[in-house]
Amino acid sequence: MKKILVLSVILIVSVWYYVSQRVSFSVVIPVYNAEKYLSRCLDSILAQKGNFEIIAVNDGSKDKSLQILQDYAKKHSNIRIINQKNQGVSAARNTGMAVAENEYITFIDADDWLERDVFKKISKILKQDNPDIVLTGYYDVYDREWVKQVKGEKYVNEVPEESKYLNTDLNKLALFSPFYGKEAYSDLFYASGGVRARFFKRSFMEKYHIEFPEKIACNEDAVFTFRAFLNNPLISVTTEAMHNYRNRADSISKSQNIIKEAPKSFEIMSNTPEFKQANRRTQMLIRDSWLFLINLGIANLQRHHISEENGIKEARKACEIMQQKYNPEELEACRNYQMLKEFLSASELNQAL
Repeated sequence: MKKILVLSVILIVSVWYYVSQRVSFSVVIPVYNAEKYLSRCLDSILAQKGNFEIIAVNDGSKDKSLQILQDYAKKHSNIRIINQKNQGVSAARNTGMAVAENEYITFIDADDWLERDVFKKISKILKQDNPDIVLTGYYDVYDREWVKQVKGEKYVNEVPEESKYLNTDLNKLALFSPFYGKEAYSDLFYASGGVRARFFKRSFMEKYHIEFPEKIACNEDAVFTFRAFLNNPLISVTTEAMHNYRNRADSISKSQNIIKEAPKSFEIMSNTPEFKQANRRTQMLIRDSWLFLINLGIANLQRHHISEENGIKEARKACEIMQQKYNPEELEACRNYQMLKEFLSASELNQAL
């Protein structure tokens, strides 16, 4: 009897220890008219090992997305569905965050999907470092429609249905892992500012009241991420690709309108308390990181075979602002500013010819 009691106590303690050491995840998925991609996204998450919940926010979808979510929720008790009228991706993510219950939050768009054993691999990092944020590598995935728009019709049949390319923005950052973000801003702000392939400690985000800005069309995730960086989080980095990011030809980031949308999101960023309290160099790097959107917008104009006139105008305006605020020595560190200068020089040379 005594032996049975001892074994029972050992079993209870072992189970308690196992449960207490498990890291829990809340996966927030904003869903809007994603019936074509949604099942793959959900399947990739449900195939993970670990303790997690899926919070799917149906943002007023008009297709079969809600029905797909309901069918999955009937079979999986860890899927929670929230319905709301269409308010945009930021509002959907904020809704999901507000009800998240687990220790770490990660965001996955409904057309993206995870690699295998992501939560298992991330849990090892979390147990070791106890970071506020984890940055991981990811794959850029291009479809044939994107290839057609970029390289032309003749290339479409020469590429796979999906072409995956490893994003390597984190290579330099990996040297600092784990580290305090303020000591590596020059690399942090030039790595992707998106929330894909990121894990955020829920208590950290709640402490600093960090949410996605609503009613803007692009770069809302950079505002969210940079605000987090400016609150001096402990960050762990792994370059291993754990997320597949679908680069769709019809996404806002592939639109020529992104040039005009960029200033709206930067205005929001510049009015955050974190930005106002940042030092001069940090503000400069953040301001320069937003110039990437002008570079991207110019590339989109070229891809759509549209006149670069608006791109030249916005690039010139952006460069003038940077020159007014910072001296030539400071501007040498501004990577996107330097790219815009090169673009303008090439444009002026072509016009002269």
